[in-house]
Amino acid sequence: MKNIPLKSTLFTAVLALSALASAQQNGQNLTAEQRARIAQMQSINDLSQTVRLLPDLEKNKATATTKAQAKSLLTIFTALQKAAAIQPNDAKKYLTQIEDKILTDKQLTALDALVIKAEKEREAQRTQRQAGSQTGAGVRIPGMPGGIGGQGGANRGGQNRAGATTGGQNAQGGQFDPTKFNPFKTGRGADALKAYVAMLQKK
Repeated sequence: MKNIPLKSTLFTAVLALSALASAQQNGQNLTAEQRARIAQMQSINDLSQTVRLLPDLEKNKATATTKAQAKSLLTIFTALQKAAAIQPNDAKKYLTQIEDKILTDKQLTALDALVIKAEKEREAQRTQRQAGSQTGAGVRIPGMPGGIGGQGGANRGGQNRAGATTGGQNAQGGQFDPTKFNPFKTGRGADALKAYVAMLQKK
């Protein structure tokens, strides 16, 4: 599988947030800046997860989107794809539109079940990563090919191989700026959304 350059914005964002989350889960004290960064990214993460799970609704005729719903979703997705960056307030706005104005109660219930399933899978992955870090094995990051391998892998509260620390620095030592991050612009998230858009356009 082709490796993604370490300077990739998406890669840097995942590493930074993973390091912050790991520190939080292991009871380490986070600075006010780190806590603010996690809170700032939460709405974007929620929107990204919702968009990623929406195609699963199409697998069941009872929860598949209608032509009218598809049209409304396409308007939002087009805006997401064109945006240079997704701001937290915009993410909240789009998420509210999807959940409150487009999806039905039945679809929301199905989506909630998918979210719970995804969270259980992430928890299992976190457990595996923690075990891997203790043995010096490679660390697997959800959504990214390969892993951060060997003894240069991510250390709890420390610096990982890509140069990302709990402070959120990237491989070049620069600071990750969440205000310039769009998970729908590049990477797997963008590819998945593009495929879903093509599906909705056929309705």
